[in-house]
Amino acid sequence: MRSIERQIHRSRSALERLASGKVQNPDPQTIHDLRQLAERKKLAGTVPKEELQRLLQRVSDEDQRPATGPAADTVAHVNGGTPAAPVAGTGAPSVAPVPAARGDRRNGSAANVLWPVDELKLHLDSGRYEHAVGMLDYAGGKAPAVESAAAIQACRGQGLTEATNTLLRAVGSRPEKFVFAVVGHLIDVGNVTDARALAQIRGGFQDP
Repeated sequence: MRSIERQIHRSRSALERLASGKVQNPDPQTIHDLRQLAERKKLAGTVPKEELQRLLQRVSDEDQRPATGPAADTVAHVNGGTPAAPVAGTGAPSVAPVPAARGDRRNGSAANVLWPVDELKLHLDSGRYEHAVGMLDYAGGKAPAVESAAAIQACRGQGLTEATNTLLRAVGSRPEKFVFAVVGHLIDVGNVTDARALAQIRGGFQDP
């Protein structure tokens, strides 16, 4: 694991989470880097690049099903109202997105998705900005609404203001239904400030 960590420039914790099979939305670039490493080592059974891309696309397609529209109280709260029962807490997740156990009444909430902000910080601290940008591009521009909200919450909780603003701008440029789904998840975890900011950013965009 230490050798792989050095060769593809990923944290050991991220690799261990991936190896556990519990990561819901694996980072495509990490998967591709691991495949390329296996190819260089001429390991038997290495998945062809085209097949891997097809599998990753299937995962992406499943994750990007249309989000539900905002509830009336969500919109009211963004406009200055009061949420029905927000979940308190601004703790920053530090592992890859993992869903809560089935049966949890808040299953599917951003409060139950742990985004790998520790990996983002490692990339930033190590000067691997292309990897950091890749993580933010995915979380803001391609991830499901609940994961985008978790990424915003995690970066805000760690004081990564620039990363948070980057995510807000990326999410704000996506379709209105998706944006308000993210707004709803942010309100669920008590992050009204970013929810309101996101709604305001979205107001500056027009759907094609």
